[in-house]
Amino acid sequence: MKKYYLLLMVSLLFLNTEAARKGKFDYSLVFVPEEGGVKFEKITEDADMVADYGGILVRKSSGIFGSRKTNILDWWVIPQIAISPDGSKIGYINEKNKTTNIMIKSSSKGGASVQRTFRTNVEGFSWSPDGKTLCFTEVRGGHHGIYLVDAEQGSVVRQISNSNDNDYGGVISPDGNTIFFHRGEGMSNYSLWSYDRTTNLFSNYSRGMTACYIPGSKSTIYCARFTDKNESEIWRVNYETGVEEVILAQPGNSFTTPQLSPDGQWLLVTGSSKSEKEQIDNTDIFVIRTDGTHLTQLTYHPGNDISPIWSPDGRSIFFLSQRGSKERYYNVWRMDFNL
Repeated sequence: MKKYYLLLMVSLLFLNTEAARKGKFDYSLVFVPEEGGVKFEKITEDADMVADYGGILVRKSSGIFGSRKTNILDWWVIPQIAISPDGSKIGYINEKNKTTNIMIKSSSKGGASVQRTFRTNVEGFSWSPDGKTLCFTEVRGGHHGIYLVDAEQGSVVRQISNSNDNDYGGVISPDGNTIFFHRGEGMSNYSLWSYDRTTNLFSNYSRGMTACYIPGSKSTIYCARFTDKNESEIWRVNYETGVEEVILAQPGNSFTTPQLSPDGQWLLVTGSSKSEKEQIDNTDIFVIRTDGTHLTQLTYHPGNDISPIWSPDGRSIFFLSQRGSKERYYNVWRMDFNL
């Protein structure tokens, strides 16, 4: 299937370390010394078969950028997990029999999972604020589109996107009337759109991807944007006044998929990183204040940590990680947040 990836430019030197080339690091470790004092809890097991899309959820590849040869770290930015508004259930994407679908299980007890979509190529999803709907991205007929399905029962699916477009990352507004998403218009070129469920009208706003609502605001969102160097930054955009503010930009690194904390004070993001001891390039979890201060790295494991979301009370963070798996499989993990 055709995908558009986040392209992150990293130094060729990064991939030439002993740990990276020989794979000496023990990925079965749950945490590393830099994470001392942080409690991690595993929510899924390897048998849950959390999707890695054939090894390309996060990957490294070589390419040419300008006049120099580079190595590129790619990751899929659409949220891979979601939590119910009451915090009792966690959803993830399962990869089985060459299909990917949404599975739901208890966020605290683990146990069995219930399948909520019966599709072919689900690639990301979010939970509506009222807990009644799952909004997911799927590939059909060579195009990515936005779809809706009941979160509790039934399998009737409503298609939102036009079958000729490439739309990703739908999120439903608190009042349930609007769906924000981003539309791909070429490699590293995305624009923010919305769909009005009452009028069936589509609206286009500005550059960006993975929109994040701000509760109480009808015209301001957080999003990620590419630079001309294929690095991603975090922005706050008011699409009525036209005011656009960069919240997080760091040359040489990228940050994606902002998630606003329940108290409105922090943004949770996935970012490019490099393990300090092993010198392995990977993705890690970061937070930053909404005023652009106090950027803090939360995870340091050489395995990839990706797609973080907040618990409804803001005291925990759920995310996907390769930690704790000798085979480097992804699982859903939970960690405490107490900054």
